[in-house]
Amino acid sequence: MDKGYHNGREISQCKDHNITTIVAHPTPGISKESVTQPDYLVAKFIYNKEDDIYECPQGETLKTTGRWHKKTGRTEQSGYAFKKYRTSACKECPVKNLCTSRAGGREIDRSQYADAVEENNQRYRENKELYRTRQEINEHIFGTIKRQWGYNHTNLSGLDKVNGEHSLIMLVYNIKRSINILGVPDLIAKIKNWKSPYKVKGVFVLKRIYFRLSKDLLEIDLAIAA
Repeated sequence: MDKGYHNGREISQCKDHNITTIVAHPTPGISKESVTQPDYLVAKFIYNKEDDIYECPQGETLKTTGRWHKKTGRTEQSGYAFKKYRTSACKECPVKNLCTSRAGGREIDRSQYADAVEENNQRYRENKELYRTRQEINEHIFGTIKRQWGYNHTNLSGLDKVNGEHSLIMLVYNIKRSINILGVPDLIAKIKNWKSPYKVKGVFVLKRIYFRLSKDLLEIDLAIAA
């Protein structure tokens, strides 16, 4: 899945339903106002699951009281629970100014979905070649439809209507892709010889649509080429 869909709640729900995810995790950024340097980002703090503690880059231990806090979101579903981890060693730390601007020292929040997210991130690190394969298969499809064709939003509303509109766009893409690979004569020949497991009436309608769209798309391509 694209890293734009890297969401703790969704990844955790996939895990609960025995769905294995490999979602790229976004690169953590540093705001202009933040004093935190790259060597002291959250990713540099090592979590010990057995003891439920974090170890900071300076070797100090951040502990939690075990209390769960509530993070509210724009909707009730987008909120989540998290625990806070702190250490008193921050007060005397020689590199505190590189790590945090909080007077009380560095504080790390760990969400209820952190375990599932970390497992996903580990799978991503171990399967980068597989993830690249996904990109090769899927990215050009949406790039063509959104950028080249300009289809970056739906014209209809309502789930059923949007699904229908989306299906039509994908049908056109598949036909154009088939034409590019096979050519119109071979595509029509394959459709004519197609032994479908579906009802005869539905197959007849589908073949008519394919024939008509294939010819129309070919005429458009020839007109553009001319």
